[in-house]
Amino acid sequence: MIIKPHSNFHYRRLPLFLLLILLAACGSKDKVAGNYQEEGKDVPSQAATVIELKANGDGAWKSGGEEIPFSWHIKGGELRINTKGGGVIVGDLEKDTIHLILPGNKKMTFRKIR
Repeated sequence: MIIKPHSNFHYRRLPLFLLLILLAACGSKDKVAGNYQEEGKDVPSQAATVIELKANGDGAWKSGGEEIPFSWHIKGGELRINTKGGGVIVGDLEKDTIHLILPGNKKMTFRKIR
């Protein structure tokens, strides 16, 4: 009598499990993707900073007529912006709002506009 290990059963399900994880990760990026405008009492709407987050993980920081590209991802429920210089800016996600703390402890809040 040959006893087959039950581990083959787990190996057949592994690709399905990995696919589900990948789909869940993509779905969260789709929910977060969009344009976010800086909030603040002293910021006129024309001069406000805008963050664009694309579903493919690319992004742009738009301020004062300049556009600075970056990449982004979500880790542990936090937004992580990877700058071209190698730095990482971490933001808290709260529904349609992003709270960022920039170098120098400058706090900025952005609300989704589309």
